[in-house]
Order: sequence, then structure tokens, then C-alpha cells
Amino acid sequence: MDTPQRIIRRNWIFWQFLICLAGVAGLLFVYAIVQQNLAATHPSAAPIQLLDIQSATAAVLATGGALLARAQYATATRPMIGFDGQVVRISPDADELVWGCKIRNGAQDAATIWDVKYSVRFLGHNQPAAESWLDHDALTDELKRVGLRADIDYVIKLWTRGAPLAGQERSMLGWFSPHALSVIDRISVRVQVVDRVGDLHERSNNLLKAVIRKPRRATPDW
Repeated sequence: MDTPQRIIRRNWIFWQFLICLAGVAGLLFVYAIVQQNLAATHPSAAPIQLLDIQSATAAVLATGGALLARAQYATATRPMIGFDGQVVRISPDADELVWGCKIRNGAQDAATIWDVKYSVRFLGHNQPAAESWLDHDALTDELKRVGLRADIDYVIKLWTRGAPLAGQERSMLGWFSPHALSVIDRISVRVQVVDRVGDLHERSNNLLKAVIRKPRRATPDW
């Protein structure tokens, strides 16, 4: 399953709390206007003054400005998660060609890994109705169950929570040999990262999209 990058959770303090403050400031502003109008027309019916209009206006502008600043900063520091797949050599002096997969963060700022899950489907097997996401160990068990050997037929890098995903760089996710590609129909990854303001971003992608199952030459890394 491929999904575009989306925000699945915002930092509570820097989003919901600011919205609550802006809402309270707006209510106080309306209250100040109503109180001042009643004080001018029906002094006996006017409620107690909490803020004057100038102070209430300043509170609205301050909280609204804080929301706009937060949104602008979140946009500037938003990670840009992408994936690359290409035919590579296991090592510079090796002849064996494999399908290599990388993750990249195209933004300037670094992000922090929150969670990485995988989903795999095999050729010739009945496909489940719903996609199930597996952690690294469960994925390794599934691949072992169909006879694939780690470090020989495939490599899946272990990503732990808190690992940095540097900006403007690519990092390895793993590689798959021609034998593994003859067994695996598709393998998807779901990556969740946290940005500088604490928002949680998610993107999933099929690592075998446009895969070359019988590679003949390495892909130029242009």
C-alpha cells in the first residue's frame, strides 16, 4: 500500500494548546465588547469587566500570531520523506547484483524515526484481505518461513525509535537478491518520523515498485 506523506499527530502543546488559547482570547474579546456596550446603555445590567477592549484585542492578536508563527515554522521544518530503488552491487568488487532500497529526507532539517513497519506478500500465495504491518523481527520470521536467508538472500536494516534521519541525505533500508525477488511479490514499508516541532509524519511505499527482478547491470547513481 502506497500512501502520500501525511501528519497523523500534532504536538499537543504547540497546536491544541495554542488553539485553546486563541479560542479563550476570542471569547474574552466578544465578552469585552458586550460588557462595554451594556455598560454604556444599561449600566445596572452590565456584567463585571474582565478586560478592556484594548487588552482583549492584544490577546487575540498575540495568540493568533503565535498560531501563524507555529504553522509557518512547522512548514519550514516539515520532513520530505521519499524512497529510492535501484540495481546495485553488494560491494564494489562483487559481481552479484541486487535490488537496493533507500529512504531519503529531502528537507533541510533532520527528522527522528518514531516507528518502522513492513508488510510483505509472496508470489503464488493467497493474498490477505487486509494488509498487516510487521516489525523487523516479525518480517524476518516471515521471510525465513518461505526459505529466504538473512544476509544471503536479503538484508533489512534495523531502524530503532530515536534514530536520526538526516536532511538532504539517503540511508539504506535493505536489499533483495534475484532469488528473493523470485519469491516476494511486494514488500511495503511504513515509516513514521517526528519533526522539530513534535508533529508525527507518516508515509508508506512499496519498495519493489518498478523492480527489476532479473538485473543485468547496475543502475547509474546519477
